[in-house]
Amino acid sequence: MSVQIGLSDVYYALLTSDPAGGTPVYETPVKMVGAISANINPNSNEDTLFADDGPYEVATSLGKITLELNLADLTLPVQAILLGHTYEGAILKRKGSDVPPWLAIGFKTLKTNGKYRFTWLGKGRFSAPEQSNETRGDSINFQTPKITGNFVKRDADQEWERHADEDDVDYMASIGTGWFTSPIGTPDTTAPTITSTVPTNSATGVAVNATFIWNFSEALKLSTVTAGNFFILKDTDGSMVAGALSINTARTQVTFTPTSNLGAATAYRACVTNNVKDLAGNSLAANSVTKFTTA
Repeated sequence: MSVQIGLSDVYYALLTSDPAGGTPVYETPVKMVGAISANINPNSNEDTLFADDGPYEVATSLGKITLELNLADLTLPVQAILLGHTYEGAILKRKGSDVPPWLAIGFKTLKTNGKYRFTWLGKGRFSAPEQSNETRGDSINFQTPKITGNFVKRDADQEWERHADEDDVDYMASIGTGWFTSPIGTPDTTAPTITSTVPTNSATGVAVNATFIWNFSEALKLSTVTAGNFFILKDTDGSMVAGALSINTARTQVTFTPTSNLGAATAYRACVTNNVKDLAGNSLAANSVTKFTTA
């Protein structure tokens, strides 16, 4: 088990559009310096219905979600952006009519195993930070600003938070490198496809010691690359061929290596089920069967 021990790379991204049932639109994320802490408190409301002299049903609803950010510094230009104030001529001007903008906050936290957890809170507004000042004494007392925001579900998709763990079985480096590009990333609704196989469909004269390879159009969700989704059957009686699966680093090529040589002059079927998914969770459109015959 690993726990979180660090915080870095705090970003904000202004939310410019959040249409119900549509796609939220954000400005380019901007990094804030001096991350100290980020405390998320998702409040929930729960109540129990009693009937027939006992608890009958329990209902839970998501309440107010608060985020308290503690930073080494909260510059005046950044305060103007986060709180809807005006910054002109090196002067921050606060007005009673100022309205904080909707925005997203992202960051990453280091875990004890050396891996990172990535986070985005999708839609929230900050309130003016508490201003605490004191004179300097004999010892150093750092006075770092804290700012609190209230976050809600997006109208577009009801999402309020997303995470990615670097040590998750389905994690790929591209998730981390692109995490702070956008709070929603690039939506992927395209199903993966098999672009080619080795041997090809209806191939004959295949070597009895051959392996079978499936090539895919995009990276696969590693947890779906299983013996239940990739297998080879003997065509005459449907018996399963014993073997092992492997996948390349890009997760676009799956290889089946038989435990022992295949039968000579024998027909086989290499099968993939539509339970195979890409990283976004899109499934293969249909089951796939590739037939081949050994030499």
